[in-house]
Amino acid sequence: MYPFRYKQSFENNWYYVTDPLGFQSLQEHGRLITYLIPFWYGVTWEGGLADQSDPRSLDLIRRLNLPVLAIVHNYASPEYRTLIHALLTDDTLRRALVNSILNMLRRTRFAGVNIDFEFVPPEDRPYLTKFMTELYQVLKPERFLTTISVPAQLDDNPRHPFSGAFSYPELGVVSDQVYLLAYDEHFAMPGPIASIGFVQRVLTYALSVIPRIKIRLGIPVYGYDWTEGVNIPETLSYRQAIERAREQGVAPRYDEEAQEWTYTYQVDGETHIVWFEDARSFAAKLALVRRENLRGIGVWRLGLEDSRIWALVGTL
Repeated sequence: MYPFRYKQSFENNWYYVTDPLGFQSLQEHGRLITYLIPFWYGVTWEGGLADQSDPRSLDLIRRLNLPVLAIVHNYASPEYRTLIHALLTDDTLRRALVNSILNMLRRTRFAGVNIDFEFVPPEDRPYLTKFMTELYQVLKPERFLTTISVPAQLDDNPRHPFSGAFSYPELGVVSDQVYLLAYDEHFAMPGPIASIGFVQRVLTYALSVIPRIKIRLGIPVYGYDWTEGVNIPETLSYRQAIERAREQGVAPRYDEEAQEWTYTYQVDGETHIVWFEDARSFAAKLALVRRENLRGIGVWRLGLEDSRIWALVGTL
């Protein structure tokens, strides 16, 4: 057990995946982070949790006295949609999952949990809300935070195949924090990862239905490299994006409208289009956060960032 430090007035929260880049950044900058959100607990078909935590990271987190919001996700099975449907709609399994999360938090003494369910069928919308309601009711009396990561929405569309299950108004009531994943504006085709106009539209809708104090804006710090004719891009860190441009002899261009960097190059006759984030694009989104008077951010993800970003968050 270890005591948590007092939270900062503005939350600088970062998602974390256990890898060398993430661990190095955690070592170097962990003291500037308010909450770490590690991708550590998969769900099982029995309503249990698959513990994917990393002992070395846990030791460092405790030495930093860093509060944790542990991610519970449905990536423990290749059948993402089928698994989460079963857990949400079956009363016994749903209660088992709630209890598994409570027991995990009691054991670890983390500050709370972050629910990150993907591929939730739109028709399971009421069951996702029911799950979050039951979880909130169980965790609140024990002073654990109930938080959720939600896909970007510009309006309420219950039939949307990816985001239809997420009712912003209802989830906002039964969550202490709602993380707006305002990125991946483009994925199947090339384009900005999170243009400033897109982020503003997502935030405008969210603010109309979720209490401002609960919103944490998700900000990306990575890049994508699309190969012409291929729907799934390669994920790049900031450093990889810069080094690739240098290797290919091209100069990145800052798109003023999107407030993001881009460049194009060719290899073996194939055209590649890259979009990526850096400290400048991060600052543009941070200015939006300040203008809207939000309480914090959630950055995806630690280890992929332009190191100059830390000079910005150090002033928050």
